Amino acid sequence: MYDKPPNLIVSRDAIIISRNCPSLLLNLFFARTMSKTTKRLVERSSVVINLLYRLLKRSVSIFFNILNFLLAGNLPPFGSVAVIVQDQGRYLVVERPEGGLVFPGGFMRWKENPVQTALRECMEETGLELKVDDLIGYSSNVSNRITRMSTLTIIFYAEVVSGELKPSIEGRATWCDEAELLVKIHPLQRGVFDRFLLYREQSRHLKRFQGNSE
Repeated sequence: MYDKPPNLIVSRDAIIISRNCPSLLLNLFFARTMSKTTKRLVERSSVVINLLYRLLKRSVSIFFNILNFLLAGNLPPFGSVAVIVQDQGRYLVVERPEGGLVFPGGFMRWKENPVQTALRECMEETGLELKVDDLIGYSSNVSNRITRMSTLTIIFYAEVVSGELKPSIEGRATWCDEAELLVKIHPLQRGVFDRFLLYREQSRHLKRFQGNSE
């Protein structure tokens, strides 16, 4: 009689393969191969879904603009909201798959008021529950392309109540500082941010005025 050779540990998950269990090595190989294949399929599916989603949005814009043309341009711009959340010098943004940072927000639905739209869009795009603190103002985007609609965007200032960041079909929710935001902000969101900067400066002047009055 002789002692059996020591078992061989072949992975960090402590999967032990001995001479009595040669099939485990084959199972491990197939498990890892299937895991990589599944990951690639999920990534490709995500890309396809995002492309189809953006194609659908462009199709809606084209349909709306054609209808507006037939009605001699009498349709109003689409109502939308944008929400600015600032915490310790960082801004809550969504990083689009095609590039660029945007503020959470979107189009108003039927029977929604702007605040309801803001809260819903933020939950859908970031996973965070917010509380709207103030109305900043509005920003207007006049489209000169058939694949984009003209919009009138109401801008809110809000704070986080609860929740955890999560990605959505619109992109990856994240926090960024002002320097990064100024470089990477999407061109269509520049007017929104400029309006916020004006609001912030006016708020500072108002606080100084109130302090001097006291």
